[in-house]
Amino acid sequence: MQAYQTVFYTLHLPHTGYHDKQVRIAFFSDLHSCCSAEEKAEILKRLDELHPDVVLCGGDSIVAVPGHSVQEPVRFLREIAGQYRLVIGTGNHEYRSRLYPETYGAMYRDYRDALASQNIDILENAELRITLSGLPLHLYGFDMPREYYGRIRKKVLPVSEIRNIFGKPDPDAVSILLAHNPRALGAYQEWGADLTLCGHYHGGIMRIGQHYGLISPELRPFPSRAYGHFQKNGKHVIISSGCGEHTIPVRIHNPREIVGICITT
Repeated sequence: MQAYQTVFYTLHLPHTGYHDKQVRIAFFSDLHSCCSAEEKAEILKRLDELHPDVVLCGGDSIVAVPGHSVQEPVRFLREIAGQYRLVIGTGNHEYRSRLYPETYGAMYRDYRDALASQNIDILENAELRITLSGLPLHLYGFDMPREYYGRIRKKVLPVSEIRNIFGKPDPDAVSILLAHNPRALGAYQEWGADLTLCGHYHGGIMRIGQHYGLISPELRPFPSRAYGHFQKNGKHVIISSGCGEHTIPVRIHNPREIVGICITT
């Protein structure tokens, strides 16, 4: 089993009308069906250590391979949901399995329906309002269209793609955007969520310095936003190295991770 780490961030997000509030969030991404007993025990142990008020998942919990079963990731996500409030975003593997049912059959429907039956919220271009410890949170799950994942031609995501789905972030709540692919980090910051949570890059396979990776899933060498915490104009983006691997099952100086976030106002 690959090594795990827990990375913890404390973010001060001042909001008019909400003073001295505190919410603890656990975030993980890119499970990619890594659900052996040892892996599950390690993730659950780290979640328990964080004592989160809510657990957020950044997508790619499954692997979009024809005939691949979603049974194990579903079972594990339902186990997490038995202990914590769980809210799940979508990644490119969920998107692809939903977009091409002629190739993947009922994979995405089976995954979605099994989670919904456990009252797990799946934010597929959807919003969710919750209140934790007296602090309102507005969660947004952005499902990036396939054309912005291109490997050969890099198409830049305009902020209008996000605005057309969600409008503007709610100014009366702490806004959190689950956006799987950090390639569009600039658009996320321009849209203006207080906090954006990403995965997808798996830390760039090999970590180089604080933020760089060796290669991105689009096969771009040395991506400068493969990992870590970014801040601009009081808006935060956290990119996780994720909990699993896909296509290139290698990690060098780049452990799997669970992210803990303490939000204070």
